[in-house]
Amino acid sequence: MLGNVAYINRLLTSGGVAPAGACTDGETTAVPYGAVYVLWAAKR
Repeated sequence: MLGNVAYINRLLTSGGVAPAGACTDGETTAVPYGAVYVLWAAKR
């Protein structure tokens, strides 16, 4: 599906700040993140 994509732009990002504190092995944490992605195809 993305075979013709030549470039990707990530625009208007928000969130994505790492949580405070130390990491614990095997633990996961969700972090709110948003962005607009623009995919550019190479000219055929």
